[in-house]
Amino acid sequence: MCSCNRFANESFKRRLVWRLRFLVGSLPAWLIVAIGATPFIFVGFSTTAQEINLDSTTPAAKIQLTTRTYYDGAETLGRVGHVAILRRDILHQIKKLANIQYLAEIEKLPEEERDARRSEIKEGILNGYLNSDVVYSQVLDEHIRLLLFYNDYVVSRPRDQVTEQSNQLLSEFNAKVVPELMDQFHCKTVKELEEYYDREIQSDFEQEKRLFVQQQLAILWMQYNLGEEDFTPTLADLKRYYDANVDDYALAPQIKWQGMTVYFGTNRTKEEARKKIVHMGNAVQNVATDEQEKMFAEVCRIDSEDSFAQNGGYRTSTERGSIKSQQVENAVFSDELPVGSMSKIIEEDSYFTIIRVAQREERRIRSFTEVQEEVRKKLVAERTEAMKKKYEKRLSSRFSIEIYSLTQEERETYLRTVNRDDQSATGRKLY
Repeated sequence: MCSCNRFANESFKRRLVWRLRFLVGSLPAWLIVAIGATPFIFVGFSTTAQEINLDSTTPAAKIQLTTRTYYDGAETLGRVGHVAILRRDILHQIKKLANIQYLAEIEKLPEEERDARRSEIKEGILNGYLNSDVVYSQVLDEHIRLLLFYNDYVVSRPRDQVTEQSNQLLSEFNAKVVPELMDQFHCKTVKELEEYYDREIQSDFEQEKRLFVQQQLAILWMQYNLGEEDFTPTLADLKRYYDANVDDYALAPQIKWQGMTVYFGTNRTKEEARKKIVHMGNAVQNVATDEQEKMFAEVCRIDSEDSFAQNGGYRTSTERGSIKSQQVENAVFSDELPVGSMSKIIEEDSYFTIIRVAQREERRIRSFTEVQEEVRKKLVAERTEAMKKKYEKRLSSRFSIEIYSLTQEERETYLRTVNRDDQSATGRKLY
């Protein structure tokens, strides 16, 4: 079959279904919520532009940025091939990340405190994201890489096929992504969602659709060229990799134990606390050995005073240094305390505690059978990453990457303002 027909519609549909199912598990967490790509806009050459080498160790955050304004009024930070890196696209992604983080933080607060702290939390998170070189670098770096793939896709496919496949992705966006966004941003209707984007992210919802379509086309095209779906390591490949990296599949020693605690001090004397924990320990000792674990958990739920009480006092430790109390740690890791037995009463500065070892597992190497699927995924991921770097290097020589130079002060001004006014998303004047 001719190579120009290999990315035909049936193949595209199959890959689209596979990609949408695989998307959440394969992308970085920040990229799942920060969809990146830009519209197809011709950008003129600039004598002040910097050529960017993807193999460079200098992060994008360290490169100063400026903008150019073109015939449609869009401000650009640079270009990848013939596609502009639009300032509004970078801001869209960063502000969306900030809003998702804001909603997550609000959910952690008691309901009665939320209204009073909304403005403070939103302001802090938004300004933190807009001024973070780490966030900015991640968004811009991934944006550039996706634009490389998107460039290659657009120049490689017939215009009518690009249109048809874009429409397919728009249908998927409306059917699957929109309901998820409505749930994420607590909107009951599509109209409410559009208003949320306009008000909180200060970006047209149509931009979200466009970014989604272009991002997906870029990722699908990358996967097609890398043959990601077609690579299947043999059993011999998997075994060789396992044998060469066997220590990576070791399980650390693990101890599952229970603890009951009684505090003394302000509200209780030491003697009163001792009497209480003696009574609790006796309640466990007075039942049959095979019933003691269950009884220990029940006593913890009723009378223990630490944060593990409602969980039956259970906790798991894998190495020394993970337990705050040195006495408790010594007892847990001591061979002198057999599995199923209780310790003596341990006294600390403000509490008494009794522990019981429920289970000990020695360090062991997981068998090849246990980790075979894990090894397969690792091999596929390493092969895909290596192929991706080669592909990126080839594309970066084909499509020039330019970022316009600018002072740090100018960069902050451009990045912290929005498209329609000079206020932050929370309404505070920025300068």
